[in-house]
Amino acid sequence: MSNLFVTGLSGLQAFQRALDATSQNIANSNTEGYVRQRADFSTRESSLVGDVWLGSGVAVGRVRRVVNEFLADQSRTAQSSAARLEVFANQSARVTNLLGNASGGLSSSLQRLQNAIEGVAAEPASIAARQVMLGELEGAVTQLRSIDGRLREFESETNGQIEAEVSTIDGLASGLAAMNREIAAAKASTGGVPNELMDERDRLLDKLASKVAVRFVPTDNGSVNVFVGQGQPLVLGEVAGRFGLQQDPADGTRKRVVLRSDGTAFDITASLTGGALGGLVDFRGQVLDSTRNEVGRIATVLAAALNDQHVKGIDLTGAPGVALLSAGAPQAIVPSTNDGALTAGVTLTDPRALTGADYQLSWSGTAWAARRLDTGATVPMAGNGSSGSPFVFDGLSVEVSGMPAVGDRVLLRPTREAVQSMAVQVGTPARIAAALPVRANAAVGNTGAASVSALEVQDPAHPDLRDAVSLSFPTATTVSIDGGPVQPWAPGQAIDHNGWRLRIAGQPAAGDAFMVGDNGGGRGDNRNALQLSETLRGPLLESGTVSLADAATRLVSGVGNITQQAERNQEVQQLVHQESVKQRLSISGVNLDEEAANLLRYQQAYQASAQVIRAANEVFRMLIDVVR
Repeated sequence: MSNLFVTGLSGLQAFQRALDATSQNIANSNTEGYVRQRADFSTRESSLVGDVWLGSGVAVGRVRRVVNEFLADQSRTAQSSAARLEVFANQSARVTNLLGNASGGLSSSLQRLQNAIEGVAAEPASIAARQVMLGELEGAVTQLRSIDGRLREFESETNGQIEAEVSTIDGLASGLAAMNREIAAAKASTGGVPNELMDERDRLLDKLASKVAVRFVPTDNGSVNVFVGQGQPLVLGEVAGRFGLQQDPADGTRKRVVLRSDGTAFDITASLTGGALGGLVDFRGQVLDSTRNEVGRIATVLAAALNDQHVKGIDLTGAPGVALLSAGAPQAIVPSTNDGALTAGVTLTDPRALTGADYQLSWSGTAWAARRLDTGATVPMAGNGSSGSPFVFDGLSVEVSGMPAVGDRVLLRPTREAVQSMAVQVGTPARIAAALPVRANAAVGNTGAASVSALEVQDPAHPDLRDAVSLSFPTATTVSIDGGPVQPWAPGQAIDHNGWRLRIAGQPAAGDAFMVGDNGGGRGDNRNALQLSETLRGPLLESGTVSLADAATRLVSGVGNITQQAERNQEVQQLVHQESVKQRLSISGVNLDEEAANLLRYQQAYQASAQVIRAANEVFRMLIDVVR
């Protein structure tokens, strides 16, 4: 009889727990992060009655969470990638919209400046045309500074968002450490862990994965260790590392992400991948920095090219031309973390050779080495870094002095700060140097077919530039300058003298002559304006292969392509994440139809167990009656 009672009672208890678990599932069907629970049934140990082994009922070993750790980890990985791409794409789209504005973009501003210079070339004596050119110069500078200013604002906003994400991650890490402590304590005291604690732990892990890519390693006591970057521990059991920010030793406006553990701060900025924080760091490094550098390169080359040509001309008063534009100089930054006593300086030698990259010089103990920070490629250098033999590469000249220690660095930013201080240096229309200081004329009595094809200024600072010079041709293939030695000459061959270069086309007759001399005020002369226009239109970047207009277009399309690729990748990754969540929920999520069926099944089993007890009670009473 006792077996019958025990069996029935065990059924009541087991199915009561199953009903409790089912009702808990139904009640939390809309609770975020809830993992459905299931009662695990097992047969109780049989007992020997006479010569027969009889069962003693059912037992509920535990009410466990139904979870597939592989699918959960897969879901978090997909979530981390999707969060990174979403942030990266959204932030990059802002830069694309800034650069691609049809009316206020960089390309349209350069085109308006080109048109204004051509207007001066068409009417070199017109004050109105010159005023328009000054206005468009101001407009181009304003546009460049506006773009750079907005990019600086984006960077400031990004830095603020990074700081907020770091604070959130630090809080999540502390929460996970506290949860690990509760889980370990519960398991040590009872041998099991409340399912609600495990759900809360998984919710924290999901939130953390949306912020930064992490790796989780479960332990025997139910807690979980969390690692970031290249394996740095964020959470170890009950101890959480401190996620924080540290001033960038090479940039006072920027902070680096560090992980403080055991009194040591690890800079993990470069190794952050995934999550919202990874997206922000990637956007700052891959889009903002390169865009600011490229805008600065365009500004640097624009100023250098126009200045080089403008100083070769003269203005309406006959005075030599001055620099049209000013731009910020390249920067050499010595990080405060260097151990040695080191100073460095950098100057621009060839704007056409600028790459738009930042560089890092590193001291190995025996030699300096340079590498690009955008690609990591090593850059060959000429010279030894001294004042007499500076390092020369990619349009830069670098001098390094002092006593460096092994591992000391120098950060070079050739163009990033070029725009902020950019300004127009010519204040009045009359100061635009549209004319050349010298003019060439054929002698009145020439009988040959030769004529002046081009006259260019090579050295505007030459002291004899505007002196009168006579060129005579004793024969059709020889020339004499101011009665000097006769030199061989061929049609089209350049004649260089006193800082100018003259080209004569056609065949002169013996005795023909040409004169080169001062152009006076140059009123009505448009030759320097034409060369300014040609300079602006010509190839000025990539060692003379890419024009400024092409560079501006390429900048817009480059950032646009990055944005489009990120958006496409985000769409794909979002689908991957949704599918991984669906698979995870198919195991761990609450299905109300299934729970309703379970509720009915367990209810019927509970009632049947009650009937077993009733039957046992009736049999027991019958035995009592027989005995009486």
